[in-house]
Amino acid sequence: MSATTTMTTREASERLGITQQSVRQLINNGQLSVEGTAGRTKLVTRSSVERLAAAGTRRGRPWTAKVAWAALALLSGRNPTWISASEKSRLKTRLRTLDAAAVAVLARNKDKTLRYRATPDGLTALNDHLIASGASAMRDEATADTFGMSGGGGIAEGYVMAGDAQALAEAFGLVEDPEGNAIIHEVEIAEPFVEGRAPVAAIAVDLMSSLATRERSAGQRVISELLLV
Repeated sequence: MSATTTMTTREASERLGITQQSVRQLINNGQLSVEGTAGRTKLVTRSSVERLAAAGTRRGRPWTAKVAWAALALLSGRNPTWISASEKSRLKTRLRTLDAAAVAVLARNKDKTLRYRATPDGLTALNDHLIASGASAMRDEATADTFGMSGGGGIAEGYVMAGDAQALAEAFGLVEDPEGNAIIHEVEIAEPFVEGRAPVAAIAVDLMSSLATRERSAGQRVISELLLV
């Protein structure tokens, strides 16, 4: 751990153009990773700050998890039955005013993200227990075609219900690591996954948090296209 790999919450807030309170909220939902402290100040990993900076941040209150998932479902051509008809109508109107970067920022409370390091065998086994997202979703040929990508190897990323990540970590020997190759998104609601897969807009938003330019660009392009439908 060093100053080159970590930042104080104040430095992170300045880099992202948000308040320190917002930084703490991002830490709580896993969007920023903590790696130690300096006195009473938490040190966040520089890579997690840069990852968020690449996706973009804006001032304003993000959606609740329920609304975030409703928005991603609507963009994916699904019917979010967990919100009312009036809420759905207002959300459709709001989506017409947004761009891809805004969607990603507003949806940041959709899950709690945890990052781990897994062995190759652990990675393969873990993928079988996740609803695939991000680069891992490219193992599905149709999804890979949508994003113009391929592969998905070398990483495990996907969704589980809240509280399941720890059990998976224990089962497959995962070690917490902000730069890890296993990314687990814990969610509070199951309805967006009734089809057994993540909405395509969620996959796109997760790709937009990648430090890899190609993945980030693919995610942004797909969200931009979905906003035009």
